Amino acid sequence: MLRSRHWLLGCFAILLAGCASQRIDWDYDTSSRAQQQMNSWKTYAWLTVDKDQSSAYHLDGLQDRRVRAAVNRDLQAKGFRLVDESDADFLVNYLTKTKTRREENHVSTSLGYGINSWGVGVQSETRVRDYEEGSLMVDFIDPASKELVWRGRSQALIPDRSTPEKRTQQINNAVDAILKGFPPTSGS
Repeated sequence: MLRSRHWLLGCFAILLAGCASQRIDWDYDTSSRAQQQMNSWKTYAWLTVDKDQSSAYHLDGLQDRRVRAAVNRDLQAKGFRLVDESDADFLVNYLTKTKTRREENHVSTSLGYGINSWGVGVQSETRVRDYEEGSLMVDFIDPASKELVWRGRSQALIPDRSTPEKRTQQINNAVDAILKGFPPTSGS
């Protein structure tokens, strides 16, 4: 009975952790000039990173294609057109980051029992789980000044094992959620 209770509690904790949704936030230049600039944007291009600077970014070719395809799909659905960098109203870049997180759960696994003034106490245990959390940041940059104008970020648990289809779906979901905040409104 006690083992089945441990097993059920463990499964419940894993289920809750697996259901943890992504966290989304946005940040942008709130000046009136930047707001007018963002409202006039119609075309975009991907930022070209110099080969000397590319060593600062760790790019996974498969993930790179997934992120670019998702961003292109969402921006084009909003009416933006992909053009050459020299003709773009804004430039797009993205960054990814992973971080190892630790989750500790304190679980009471049995109850006490007593007779008269003698008794047995409560037993508890601590379960520790390390997991990877990933961040995807999508940046929109002013092509003239090369200054960041808008940034959206998604943070979510990275599954231990995943298929290419699930990875693509996770990227699509993250980009969809990020770009819901663009263009910014007074409530974003």
